Parts: sequence; C-alpha cells; structure tokens
Amino acid sequence: MRIGMETVAFLALLALTLLRLPSAIREPSSRLTWFATITGLGAIFMVGVVVPLPVLDEWIGGSNVVNLAQNLLATTAFWFVMQASRTLDGTRFHRKSLWELPAMLVSFTIPFFLIAERDKTSNDFVKENADQAGLWAYACIYMAWVIVIMVRMLIGIRGREPRPYILIRVGAGAIILASLLEIVYLTLRLVQPGRSTLVELVGDMFVIPFYGGVVLICAGIIVFAIVRASRRSMHATLRRLLKRANVGRGMTLADIPDEDPVHEAYRLAVRLTDIANSQPLTKSERVLLRATAELLDRQMRAPSVVRMSSADPKVAVA
Repeated sequence: MRIGMETVAFLALLALTLLRLPSAIREPSSRLTWFATITGLGAIFMVGVVVPLPVLDEWIGGSNVVNLAQNLLATTAFWFVMQASRTLDGTRFHRKSLWELPAMLVSFTIPFFLIAERDKTSNDFVKENADQAGLWAYACIYMAWVIVIMVRMLIGIRGREPRPYILIRVGAGAIILASLLEIVYLTLRLVQPGRSTLVELVGDMFVIPFYGGVVLICAGIIVFAIVRASRRSMHATLRRLLKRANVGRGMTLADIPDEDPVHEAYRLAVRLTDIANSQPLTKSERVLLRATAELLDRQMRAPSVVRMSSADPKVAVA
C-alpha cells in the first residue's frame, strides 16, 4: 500500500508539473504552482519510486542523507503550494516572505546531523532510529513545519468559494492529521523504547493520509488549471463576438494597451448596451450579453445595464 500511495502521488505531481509548464513559462503568476510541483516531484522521487533508494543515497553521500533530502524538498514543495493556493484568486505573492523557507530548512537540518547513528540506507530509517533524541528532534521539527504550512494555507484560503478549494482543504487536513500522527508515534517511541504492536500501528497510519492529501491538493490545482483554461477560451470567444456585434452596429472601437480580458469584455458589453438607448437589441445580441454577464459575475459584479439589456423582452427577433 505504501509504494502504491507514493506512486500515485508521484504520477499526480508529474502530471501537474507537465500541465503547468506552459503557463509557468507564459505567466509569472503560475510559477509558484510549478515550483511547488517540481520540488514535490523531487521529494517523492527521493523516496525511491523510480531509482532504488540505496542508489539515490549513495549519490548524495550515504548514511540516509536521502531522507534529509526528501524532507527538504517536501518542505519546499509544501511552502510553495501554500503560497500558490493563496494566490489562485489573483492575490499577489510577497517576495519578502521568502526568508521563511531557508529558516525552516535549517531548523531541522541541524538536528539531522546530530543523530548519533544513521546506519545504512533504509526505507524505515525513521522507525529504526526513533529511539534517538536527535531523530525525534529532526523528524518532529519537520512535521511541525508541515503542520504550520498547511494551517497557514487553510487560513489563507478561508471563505473562498470555488469548488476546487474543497479538494485543497481536504488534502491539507489529511496532511495535518498524518503529521500529528507521526509526532505522536515518534514521541511514544522516544519515551517507550521498543516497537510494540500498538505504537507501530500509529506509525503505519501516516502514509495513506499524507500521500492521499498530496494527491488531493494536486487534484484541486489541476481542476483550477482546467477551469482557468476553459475560462480564457470563453473570454476570447465572447470578446470576439462582442467586437463583431459592436462593429456591425456601426460602433468605432479602439484597443486599450495591456487591457485584461475581463475588463475588455466589461467595456465591450457596456458599449453594446448603449445601442439599446436608441434601438432595440436582437435576440442574438441579448443572448450574447446574458452570457457575458454570467461570465463577468464570476470575476466581478456585471454592470446592471448589461443585465437589464440582456433580459429586456421588448426586442426585435433576429
């Protein structure tokens, strides 16, 4: 089950990384998500789903340094996911907050090198050394930061309505649960040496909610990407139809440099409704205005004049 969950998370991150690459190149606002997915992909790669773990560990120095690499990359990925999810609605990313990330990474890197015995490379490095105080400090600080990041993400997206946020919220909640379980397990192992069945059961409960949460967050971001792509296509179609309708009515249009698609649709819709002051709109023009009003309402409140003109029953039929 463990390898299966990690593989699913790896494939989800791989799909998201490839899906977001074009927009990351084209739009600076999409780069946070891409940084999050590429570092998350690296973190799960370090678990050994593609290259055997002993080989990976040997590449970077041995003695389970690969476990530290996993957690450094995972923390970086979670941090960028938090920032990306908080900016999905257009909120700006504040570069001043970048100092937080290296501080988090250093805080658990130091305890890692204080672990007395790191032994040979092992998939169960944490469980095999959980009775060491250095391991407890290293792993618990890492898990605590993951909890802090997920809580901050939930606070940052609080009150936002789009449905993809549901997947992100559930995913973040699952990761918080998994991290709390891991801290409980590590603490029990430290205060009660030995691997009792009950304590190991708590430790085994970590994998499914943790990697399942990663998959859910990826799914939420993928849905956002699909919705944005379809919305861009719809905006382009409506702008083209609005321009044609305005020009067909004898209106002279001038392009505004660097005007965003939403405000351009807003402006063109208002221009078209100006015609209703002197002559009735056709059925096709009303349908076009109604579609524009519905689309604008997802971004901002559509002008009341547009809504009134699109619903006016006293019109000529096209």
